[in-house]
Amino acid sequence: MTSTLQMQPGERALLQAGRYLTAVVATAAACWTRSALEPWLHGECPFSLFFLSTLFTAWLCGTGPGCFAAALGVLAAAHFFIPPQSSLLLQDTSDKLSLSVYAIVTGIVIFLFDRVARQRRTAEGRLAENERLSDSLREADRRKDDFLALLAHELRNPLASIQNSVALMEREPTTNEVKRRARQAIRRQSTHLTRLIDDLLDISRMLKGRVELRSERFDLRRVVEDASETASGLFDAKKIELKTLKPAEPAFVYGDPVRIAQAVTNLLDNAAKYTPDRGRVVVELAADEGSATLIVADNGIGFPPEDREKIFEPFLQIDPSRTRDYQGLGLGLSLVAQIAALHGGKAKGFSRGPGLGSTFTLTLPLASQEVSPGPSIDAAPAKALPSAERATDSRRPKTVLLVEDNVDALASMQALLEFEGFEAVSAADAYAALALADSISPDVVVMDIGLPGMDGYELARRLRSRPRFQRSRFIALTGWGAERDRRQAVEAGFQSHLVKPVDFDRLLEIIREGDAAGVPAEPVAAGDDSGR
Repeated sequence: MTSTLQMQPGERALLQAGRYLTAVVATAAACWTRSALEPWLHGECPFSLFFLSTLFTAWLCGTGPGCFAAALGVLAAAHFFIPPQSSLLLQDTSDKLSLSVYAIVTGIVIFLFDRVARQRRTAEGRLAENERLSDSLREADRRKDDFLALLAHELRNPLASIQNSVALMEREPTTNEVKRRARQAIRRQSTHLTRLIDDLLDISRMLKGRVELRSERFDLRRVVEDASETASGLFDAKKIELKTLKPAEPAFVYGDPVRIAQAVTNLLDNAAKYTPDRGRVVVELAADEGSATLIVADNGIGFPPEDREKIFEPFLQIDPSRTRDYQGLGLGLSLVAQIAALHGGKAKGFSRGPGLGSTFTLTLPLASQEVSPGPSIDAAPAKALPSAERATDSRRPKTVLLVEDNVDALASMQALLEFEGFEAVSAADAYAALALADSISPDVVVMDIGLPGMDGYELARRLRSRPRFQRSRFIALTGWGAERDRRQAVEAGFQSHLVKPVDFDRLLEIIREGDAAGVPAEPVAAGDDSGR
């Protein structure tokens, strides 16, 4: 509807005239009706119908026309229905009193109508403002998600180069203790940066309920074993004693093993971070009464008992001081709580106070026997390929084509593959790869997606159409890790979709061993960089 302010002056004048014409018509209708009822009213209630016409006009047309209708009603009643007729002079005191009451009541009603109308206009204005603000917030949220996705992509590219370079240096034996420690520090800090990126993306997605679980029935004991092994480096660095207690019988749960492994790892990382050197951490897994319970207890810094719910809030730091004795974004425990809730479980924290250690409990429902076992924890969905494309599975790849626009990442990856005995051929963009297509027959193609000029999806389709690449296995190694990116990769002909930075030993394992029907990506590849 066009607002009054948006109308032309002539249109506004016509609209205003129409409102006042409504007052005239309503008063005329009241006069006619009152005249028709005169045989029964005998001069009584001269203002009753004019009061109704005034209410109708004020409700429909606003304050000005309502006041005009009230004035017309007074004149019509005095002229036609109050003796002496055809005169506007009132002689009877009771008629004067009636007119006064009519004027007062009508004025009050018109005032109330005007107040309601103003309140309605204010409410409509606020509603429109709220809608505008909501749209702005949604747009800001979308831009934030896009920024996080782009930030993750841009950070993962240099991290991939750093980790590849470290992996290359680690393959050269050295007795220099300083160099060895420097390599360990670079590896440790780049891994820490990768975890921060993944946590930011995961918490954004989980808070919006946009997590896609790949559930299956599996033994929780295996996840605890793997997570303990993954976190062992943190405990060894601080000489923390880690004791793990597990039941003799399997503890089968139904859920996403990658996400649950992430929750367990976060609990162990949290314990290692807040436990002093030479401290002690006990991990206990028990299965009883339809649920599996994982307890991680430490003798670390603890927290105030009243904060046991607050510590699961995102971005909250147990130690918020400026000294920053404990690094991190305050997302680890929040992710644990979100993952537990997604699986119908619960995460709890307990501490007797600062300096008295803490205990965290992760409870998950046990899987019923009726749930059929899904694929193993290492499996991942993938697109099956024709038998002709699986011909190279049983033999070790000899030639690997690398397509990567990041010069450092390309050089370090090529050096690593050549060190492992592969013939590595590199291309810095899609067009260079197409130029090589007729001269090589690679067993494996490791390709970035965000290439200049032509993205990796289109390049994979074009290479797939060439006879020399019919039997090649395609691996996407990219900074884009959204679920939609994974689907696009499968549709384009990739058998694997890995998110940078990937551990080179893991990539090497996939190149050497995988199944052409698809080799799983690292757990982070299940994430969604968009936050959507």
